[in-house]
Order: sequence, then C-alpha cells, then structure tokens
Amino acid sequence: MATVNIPSGMTLKPTALQVATNENYVSALTTNSLRKRDVSEKLVKRYGEQGITGLLELMGAKAPTSNTTFEHYEEAFLHNSIKIQIGSNRAAGYEGAMTATIQSGSFVENFIGTDDFSAVRVGDILRFPDGDMAYVTASAMPSASTREFTMFSVSQNGLTAAKATGTDFEMAIIGNAHPEGGPQPDGLSPRVHEYSNKCMILKESFEVTGSEATNIVYVKVDNEKMGSGYVWYLKGEADTHKRFLDYSEIMMLLGEDIDNDNLNGDSGSVTLTFKNGESINSSTIRGTKGLLPFIEEDGQSMDLGSASITMADFDAIVKSLDKFRGAKEYALYAGINLSLDIDDLLAAQGAYAAGGANFGTFQNNKDMALNLGFNSFTRGGYTFHKKTYDLFNHPNLLGASGHHFPGYGLCIPMDTQRDARSGESIPSLRIRFKAANGYSRDMEHWLTGSAVLQNKTNTSDVLQSHYRCERGFEGFAANRYMLIKKS
Repeated sequence: MATVNIPSGMTLKPTALQVATNENYVSALTTNSLRKRDVSEKLVKRYGEQGITGLLELMGAKAPTSNTTFEHYEEAFLHNSIKIQIGSNRAAGYEGAMTATIQSGSFVENFIGTDDFSAVRVGDILRFPDGDMAYVTASAMPSASTREFTMFSVSQNGLTAAKATGTDFEMAIIGNAHPEGGPQPDGLSPRVHEYSNKCMILKESFEVTGSEATNIVYVKVDNEKMGSGYVWYLKGEADTHKRFLDYSEIMMLLGEDIDNDNLNGDSGSVTLTFKNGESINSSTIRGTKGLLPFIEEDGQSMDLGSASITMADFDAIVKSLDKFRGAKEYALYAGINLSLDIDDLLAAQGAYAAGGANFGTFQNNKDMALNLGFNSFTRGGYTFHKKTYDLFNHPNLLGASGHHFPGYGLCIPMDTQRDARSGESIPSLRIRFKAANGYSRDMEHWLTGSAVLQNKTNTSDVLQSHYRCERGFEGFAANRYMLIKKS
C-alpha cells in the first residue's frame, strides 16, 4: 500500500468520497467553457420571413418625377344624375308645375358652367326612380348656393305616383326635347378631376464598430447586399434593409399628407434635434397620401361590422364596382380574418373548385397565380384574385391588439388606365420617385466609416449602412377601388 508524505505544517482535511466516472473525470480536467459547443449554423426564423413588402411591388409600377408634387387628370362621367327635392306634396295625377331644388353635392359628377348645378338645362327630360318623367321649363338661382328649376309631368295624365316634399329623388337626365325654331341649349364643358400627391423622404441606418465587426459567431448569416459569413453585423444590416422596405410600403399604404401646423401648435414648425446633435427645422417635412386614404376619400367602401361576409355582400360589391365601370379583374388583398371568412364562404359554394376564374393578369397561368399566393374566383363576370396580406396581420404593426386590419380587404383593379391629358397607358396605381439628370432617389444605399471598408470615408472606427428614398403614392380612378372593413 502506498503512503503519502505530508509536508511539515500542512494539515490534511478529508473531503466527501466521490466515485470516479468517465463524466466526472472529464469534468475534473476541463471546464464547460472549454468544451466545443454543438451550435447549428442555421438561424431559426422564429417568426418566419418577417418582411411584409409585396403589394405595391406586385400591383404597381414605378415612374420618376422631377417635382416634389406630381399630378394627373381624370375625366368625369359623360352622364350625370342629380338629387332633388320638390317644394310641395304632389298627389298622383297632378299635372301642374313642380318646383325642384337641387341638393348641393348630391351628384357624383357634374359639368363646368356658370355654377355648380349647370347640368340641368331648359328642355331636359328627367326620370324619377319610379318611372315618372318630367320636362324642365325654367331654371333659376334664388341665391349663390341654391339652384331651382321648374318641371312638368310628361305624361298626359300627370304623375302616376304621389311625390312628397322633403324626400330626396335621384333623377336621371335621359334626354331633351326642343320646339321648332328654338335656340340651341347652353353648352356643357366636361369637368376633369385633378389629382395631386407628394413625395416623402424615408431613411434608415445601421452602425457597427470595427471590433464588433470582427467578432466571430456560430451562426452563419446571409446578406444579399454584403455577402455571407459568421459575423453578426451582417444580420443587423440585413434587418435594417428589410425594415426600411417595410416602412416604405406602410407609408405608401397608410401615409397622410403631414400638416406641419400640427407639429407645434400654430407656429407651423418645430426644431428637430437628432442623436448626433444636428438640429433642423420641421417645416420641410412632407407626407404622401397612401392607398387607404385614397380609397376612403374618393373610392368605395363596405363596412361589415363584426359580421362575416356573405354572398349578398359580394354581390353588392360587384354591383357597386360595375356601377363605376370597374375592371374585370381585381386583386383582393385581405387580412387573415377576412381571408378565412371568404374561404369559408366560397368553399360552401364550391367556388374555388368550380374553375372558370380568369387569370389574365397572370398571363392566363393558374400556376403562376397560385405560386404568388393567390386564390381566384369569379362572380358576376368579375374575377377576384385573393391573397392574404401579411402587413394586415403583423402582431407588432397593423395586426397589433386593438387594430382592425386583420378584417380589412382591398379590392384593387388590375387593368391599366389612360391618362386623360397625355394618353399614356398606366397601371391602376404606381410609385413615383424623385429623379433628374441621371440621379435617382428611388432606393439609395451607401456605406460610410473606416471599419470593414477598403475605401475609408472618414476616421470613425465604425461601419455605417444608410438607406434613403424619396417616394410618393399615385392612384388612378379611386371610384373603381373597394375597401372592405370587418371589425
């Protein structure tokens, strides 16, 4: 038996007995920090592909503008209806004069003339909703904002149905009749509607120190702009790029024309101080009016409340679109709640399986539509290509708690429009970007600093990635769009 010699002055203190095993033998020789870790190179996408861009890229086109404000003109309806009220109750069989007052702003379109109500002229024949027709014999303006005219029933037996005062009647102007030897009526000049919007400036940046840029990590990062590798700054830069694209799409969708008066009361501006200490006046901040405000202001909408969409609702949508000469094909970008409701509705009807959908926008290629995430169906001669729109469902953006966008749907015409002034054929919507003399501000990206870069731009021991664009939304013929809302 071996013996142990204890040096003088040292006291031996026994410890608890431990049986040697392979595991604790290794543990005794090493520490956890010395063990080689088993780490997958693949970065798990916990929330999937987080970029939410796509609607405008799929739907629209881009066109440069040399001016901050861009404009176009749209033709009005060739024919117009008006809404009137008559001055006194008239019973069935009444044959005398009826005084009618045009309700201001009651007609969708009108004509340019001596006043806003010049669409009605002496000699015109009007039709009541119940089929009665009336002949205009005189017109007058009792005040600057009031237009009246006198009319008689065309029927020899007078009115076929009673007409109550205080009731709005939608009157169609269906023609005219003039006496022999009479003069020509006043001419009508068609009204054109002017559309204008602005470009706004969006920016995003990312910064990493030279030291951090040389730290090696286990996870391999792919960056389409800067290659791939085991350095984490590539991930930060890639995320910055995605976030910039997302913000750009959101502004083209939801943006408003920024009123600088609201930034600082009635003063009209406020001084903005940024992290680097630079200060600038806010008076030049611009916003662009996006797709949703564009539709809500001049387009069509259907509010479902909390109810699921029905076939009757779809029929109402089709009828409304048809009334305003809608396109034969529509993209329907829907939030997840509305999308599921539509799936349930159409599945019950067998609509998806019935075939017959028109895939003209996708070169009549059904597979192309499906690969892009569209399900298509046809109703009343109108084809809808439905796609669940990720932006409406993002839990930290429009799908955040309390927001109703998961129940929203956008019906966007997929044909082209023709500019009334230039004759140019253009898509139903597009992105305008500032550009001139070979310089484009559609999507700028540049790098600065002295770290990583071979060509140093300054002495700062950092790598800075910068993004900038100056863009605006442009939509055409808002009356052909439909916004569906479900709370």
